[in-house]
Amino acid sequence: MIGTKKLNFPKFLLNIITLFLIIVITSCASSYKRNADLVSLKNIVKLDGKYSVYISDNKLLNKLSLKSEDCESWQIDIEIDKAYKQSLKDILFSMFEDVQFTNKELSKEDLKNSGAVAQIVIKNHSAESIFVVERNTAKFNFILKTDVNVKSHFMTINNSVSTNKSWDNNIYLNCSANKGAYNSIQGALESIMSQIHNNIFSSVKSIKR
Repeated sequence: MIGTKKLNFPKFLLNIITLFLIIVITSCASSYKRNADLVSLKNIVKLDGKYSVYISDNKLLNKLSLKSEDCESWQIDIEIDKAYKQSLKDILFSMFEDVQFTNKELSKEDLKNSGAVAQIVIKNHSAESIFVVERNTAKFNFILKTDVNVKSHFMTINNSVSTNKSWDNNIYLNCSANKGAYNSIQGALESIMSQIHNNIFSSVKSIKR
């Protein structure tokens, strides 16, 4: 006589339900995570000559302060470092006729020997934001800063640029803090890329006089 193994249906169903819940929870937890998008500029000035570029490899992190849990503010989770640095590289590639990216700041002697007109140094980038609710209005404010230094073997021009973008929405009218934060961050990236471009152009122009 051939024996048959009985299935323990309650345990089997419990395993299925547990697996389903794990999938759902994981999906929900990751659905609000997003990356900032690359930004580009129109009318980029083209500069002739050889240039060196150093972009600090310190990760750009958003220092976030949550003062309220309205509008699902706990879902604010936007990665900005990759979009920031790749946008910078794309714009700088477009600006210069001959450009080399380095992993360090060059000394005046190194710059002189390299034959480069100047080195562009972008460092000390920082980002901070705050989410609050005041009188039923959700408010998100994002500040992005960086230093843009342009130096040759005989001159150094130091610039600091910053931008501030905000968003607000009534907490009872389709309020999504994550969406508002994303829009503010994208606006800030576009603004600071434009400032960086303009600062580099004016600084190089001064050096080449």
